[in-house]
Amino acid sequence: MGDNPSVESLDHLRRQWDADVLADPTLGGEGCDRLLAWQMEHGACFDDRPLCRVLRPAFVTPTQLVRLEGICRRLMAAIRQVRIHITAGDDWLDRLGLMPAVRKLVAIDPGFEKIGITTRLDAFEDGSAFSFVELNAEAPAGIAYHDLLARMFRDMNPMERLRQHAEVRPLRVVGWLLQALLTTYNEWGRGAGKPRIAIVDWRTSPTTPEFHLLAQAFGRAGYPTVVADPRDLELRHGRLWAGDFRIDLVYRRVLVVDCAARPEDVATLVEAARQRAVCMVNPFRTAILHRKRLFAELTDPTSPVDLRPEERATIDQCIPWTRLVRDIRTTGPAAEGAPTIDLLDYIRQGREHLVLKPDDAYGGRGVFLGWQMDAQAWEAALDEAQAAHYVVQDRVPLPTREFPVMGQDRQSDMFLMDRDPYVFRGRMGGFLTRLAVGPLANVTRGGGMVPTFVVGSGT
Repeated sequence: MGDNPSVESLDHLRRQWDADVLADPTLGGEGCDRLLAWQMEHGACFDDRPLCRVLRPAFVTPTQLVRLEGICRRLMAAIRQVRIHITAGDDWLDRLGLMPAVRKLVAIDPGFEKIGITTRLDAFEDGSAFSFVELNAEAPAGIAYHDLLARMFRDMNPMERLRQHAEVRPLRVVGWLLQALLTTYNEWGRGAGKPRIAIVDWRTSPTTPEFHLLAQAFGRAGYPTVVADPRDLELRHGRLWAGDFRIDLVYRRVLVVDCAARPEDVATLVEAARQRAVCMVNPFRTAILHRKRLFAELTDPTSPVDLRPEERATIDQCIPWTRLVRDIRTTGPAAEGAPTIDLLDYIRQGREHLVLKPDDAYGGRGVFLGWQMDAQAWEAALDEAQAAHYVVQDRVPLPTREFPVMGQDRQSDMFLMDRDPYVFRGRMGGFLTRLAVGPLANVTRGGGMVPTFVVGSGT
């Protein structure tokens, strides 16, 4: 295959892998049952279901990796400029359209400048082209799941056969997360020595198994870590505690929208952040970035955001046309010649190629796919979008890929696949690769995931 395989070589590799799976007696029905049980036993599960039901990981070449790292770096630099623009002036909280409870949280100064510490760009890959549809800047999940599933695939017989003629390694993500947390803690500047970490979310969260995986990984690296519900936290003499565990650094997984909705349950966490009794990552202020309107600023040629030519070129290539849903005249998609349009009329008439999304929702909630709706339902969706904070976005190609499925007959099935780079402090550090049988590649909607391996040298 050579040191740096091509995309065509990867296609051959996938076909060979699938043939090895079909011929491997250990990957029959009972073998697949063991893999599913292994996931549940080791924590690779969401609620009560294993996260991976296919028998092949995702692969990437070193060349693809380097190219995507560059794209992510330029996009995050552009997003930073958007953030600077939209927070300029004394009225920026008013202009963002935040709920009053969220505004109070966002107004808390975290004690450091960078707010997008651990984020994820959600993207679809169609051949060599990437389409980035949103930024998850709240508390992107899947990091520990990825590294655990990489262990499962590492020990499969097809992987051993692959190593005989190619250099292959998993992309590790947990280390990137930990380094981002520690770097931010040092910038925060109010702690000394190794921080004691708390991963904070509701104890009923469906991703609780991942929290424990992360706590174990951080502990092995020398950083004592607990998983805590925000209702179990206490402030004592200016320090935050979970029982008898003193906390220096909070890795916040409880969402800002939940904090705003349940102020009594998070009062201690909020007060600790306000007093800077603890370093919190991501800070509440990250809610500014977790808004799809950022992509409207990026794709609007009339936006005053100051971008470099290489950033503008990347945006033009990789981000679909996006606008806040308002009764305005604006420019349409560049692919149509960027005409001046009446936005609401354009949305009504463009149902077959448009998506409506809540500005700050997550997990695929409230998303309307025009091509799956009739005209009446689309009109009702537009009414809802006008009454709330929504964006409209041009449809992007939704790639599907065939994977062998765990089961007695080892048949293959087609899945929608997205490739979502994790970005830590502006630098890419691995992927979340999700698979779905429907149009929304989201784990909360029943989707699954696979780890990513790099095939070839030269990274």
